[in-house]
Amino acid sequence: MKSAPLLPSLRIVTLGLNLFTALGLIVNSAPPASAQTETVLYSFCPTGGWCAGGAGPTTGVIADSAGNLYGVTSRGGTGAGGIAFKVTPAGEESLLYDFSAAPSYPNDPDGQLILDQQGNLYGTTREGGTNSLHFPRGDGTAFKLSPDGTETTLYNFGAYNSDGDEPTGAGLVMDARGNFFGTTSWGGVYAYGTIFRLSPDGVETILHNFAYDLSDGGQPEASLIVDSHGNLYGTTVSGGAHGWGTVFELSAEGSYSILHSFDEATGDGVIPLNSLTVDSQGNLYGATYWGGAYSLYSGGTVFKLSPGSNGSWTEAILYNFGQEHGSCQNPESTVLFDAKGNLYGTTGYGGASGGGCAYKLSPAGKLTVLHAFGEGDDGADPSGNLVFFQGNLYGTTYSGGAYAEGTVFKITP
Repeated sequence: MKSAPLLPSLRIVTLGLNLFTALGLIVNSAPPASAQTETVLYSFCPTGGWCAGGAGPTTGVIADSAGNLYGVTSRGGTGAGGIAFKVTPAGEESLLYDFSAAPSYPNDPDGQLILDQQGNLYGTTREGGTNSLHFPRGDGTAFKLSPDGTETTLYNFGAYNSDGDEPTGAGLVMDARGNFFGTTSWGGVYAYGTIFRLSPDGVETILHNFAYDLSDGGQPEASLIVDSHGNLYGTTVSGGAHGWGTVFELSAEGSYSILHSFDEATGDGVIPLNSLTVDSQGNLYGATYWGGAYSLYSGGTVFKLSPGSNGSWTEAILYNFGQEHGSCQNPESTVLFDAKGNLYGTTGYGGASGGGCAYKLSPAGKLTVLHAFGEGDDGADPSGNLVFFQGNLYGTTYSGGAYAEGTVFKITP
């Protein structure tokens, strides 16, 4: 269905609010376990013109306690600036906000939303806002959407020459005091991105400037996650000791360190496009878009990083994609796990129809394809955050569907 996999325009997912259930990793019930059935709940762009119903969801979905799904599209809306949407468990879609209509025109929402206890949604846009120091279309924003649909811009990136800009694919995480943390893929002192903190009243503090050299990564494209001690973890798609990206930690005390530098020369995965997942023992799980044992460009890996007693971290490759022609390849989602240690995720390419896969990976390393995307009006190129609710797995595809502009899907046992 698609040609050889290309590196996406560095779009990625965001993990949400504090820790595990608010991150959307495990919600209410155990995940599916056996033969799966996929249902397209909603196909984007059911209207003409600029696709007023939204198009091209890249960051997946989160779920509330009733199973309603929330997300954003990178395109569509009345002025093609993207939308925020809600899809009910029955597949009814409603427009929460049209970014094209904002006074300061923040647009291209490219980070996963988070949801607080009052029903407010928070996220980022890759472009737009009041500042355009580095990009003529604006350096991006952090925003809040209230339940009544009111948009409040929390921060306009590019506020000064060394500020971060373009929070590409990186949404926000929130601490107990209401502070937000996130990353930008560009800008900062060295121009290769930042880690920032925003206070509840919108005051920004730069916590780290990525140097993009042998001792530091560059271009963080995924959201941060936070563990039970308040330590932040994330990935970069470039830089590090071998130039292929890193996993980093910013401790609760503000100490920054590289936990792993990816190395294509050793058969390691490279270019970790997605956010990490942390378990109760402090192990980190993630996926790389390229690399692994079989193919640099048509491969990818699932990996685990384990902390050691001396402060070092050990990487284990749990699975290598791309072993056979037509197999699943190029993972594009955050991995999530169940109580039995099974991991779940999606790949953007491969599978029987070439439209990507949803997969389950057992603790023993056995991969089960839950669904191969791309047949008929099915979605294709699943990417972004996945979420479980009442035994079903939910997510989005960037393309495909009845109008070829992406879908929201459900996978049921």
